[in-house]
Amino acid sequence: MTKWRYVAIDVDGTLLDDQDHFAADRLNRDVQQLATRGVMFIVASGNSYDALQTIFHPCPAVQNFVAENGGRIIVNGKESFSQPHERKTIANLLDYVNGIVPQPDLLSLSGARQTFIAERFRDVPVPYYPHHAYFSRLADVNEPIYNLNLNWYLHHPPLAWIHNLVRQINRHFPKVHATYSGAWGIDILPAGVDKAVSLTQLIHSTGGEMHELVAFGDTSNDQEMIAEAGCGYAMKNATPDLLELADRTTQYDNNHDGLLREIEQLFQLK
Repeated sequence: MTKWRYVAIDVDGTLLDDQDHFAADRLNRDVQQLATRGVMFIVASGNSYDALQTIFHPCPAVQNFVAENGGRIIVNGKESFSQPHERKTIANLLDYVNGIVPQPDLLSLSGARQTFIAERFRDVPVPYYPHHAYFSRLADVNEPIYNLNLNWYLHHPPLAWIHNLVRQINRHFPKVHATYSGAWGIDILPAGVDKAVSLTQLIHSTGGEMHELVAFGDTSNDQEMIAEAGCGYAMKNATPDLLELADRTTQYDNNHDGLLREIEQLFQLK
């Protein structure tokens, strides 16, 4: 039997339920128990590090993050890797987005310390961006940019339309990696950036191998992580592409503590 030394989890749609809640005390206890057994717990998310710090503030045992879909690695509060976009690429992407129909319902840029939201969306509530500012021109953004996020949370276009747009963006821009991020959103990252690449780097730096990793996710931006892990779990509520790829599927969905139930059963946590 494989001795699992690492657990990596996605956040939205995996840990969080559909109301963005999770059992913080329960997770903190589980992470502490895993640590006593020599198992490293890693959050691997498309969220910014700023947002993840807020989400996991009630869970001090959670200290290791692969943020921005792999664009940043933070271990015990210290950043060990980051891969921002080239500014010219972001400028070209912003011009390209102006031609998309329908226009997104929200556009944001993930910076090093905060999220920058296009000025035309100033009236959109953004509770999931704890620190944010607004920009009219790219020159207004004075931080490295790790991710350009587009979202159609009002339009709810068909998933096939979103996947087609992802393919178009990747064809037009060889220096980016666009991926569906769930909830009608697209993340646009630097080329070569994904969760699996950064997890591999983090795990190797601690003397481990990817076959010692158990990973959990729910949508397309988890594909590489699920494929490369020693055991890749898709949530019961996962998108079809991930369900087809995964080694296993959780018994319960994200609205019924499916992630924590599976981890507790797998590692026989109490």
